[in-house]
Amino acid sequence: MKLYTVLSFIALMGASDYLFAQGQPAATEEEYEESYEWRVRQEMLYGVYIPRDLAEVFVQLNRLSEPSDRANFERLSEQGAATRPFFGLGRWMSHNWGFYGGSRLTAYLNTMGLFHPDDMTRFLLVMYHRHLNKKPLDPLPVVEGFLQLRKEEEKNRLLENGEVLFEESRILDSIPEGGSKN
Repeated sequence: MKLYTVLSFIALMGASDYLFAQGQPAATEEEYEESYEWRVRQEMLYGVYIPRDLAEVFVQLNRLSEPSDRANFERLSEQGAATRPFFGLGRWMSHNWGFYGGSRLTAYLNTMGLFHPDDMTRFLLVMYHRHLNKKPLDPLPVVEGFLQLRKEEEKNRLLENGEVLFEESRILDSIPEGGSKN
């Protein structure tokens, strides 16, 4: 019985690293920044490969999906592709590819001007849909569209709950060929 208890304890300690790998939320800004900097350098987070860019997103989604599922997704309209799988495939991407805590994919998407996890998810769904349909990706107008929608939603939310005290905008540098500023 004693051996069983020791083995259970060892197994639980090993499992705790996995079960609590995401740990408690950062208590300070410094802890958050440290965690974020570590996460964006990782090729894998919690056993899941994190794509580096759009090309790797497409490879991973092709690898992880069934041909029949890809065919069904391909037949959707572009608007449908951005919304219908949002709470299925979209949530899987958001959770497993670290859109909330940061990852190398989020760092890549940040260089395009996407910072909200929902915008990142919808952007990748649209780009994958275009890829499957062999349409030009042309990401900049898609990003600008999502940013405009986000701005309008935020403005409406603020107008419903208060008044706008200050507005600021910034101009994003153009994205070089290949999609990354690095």
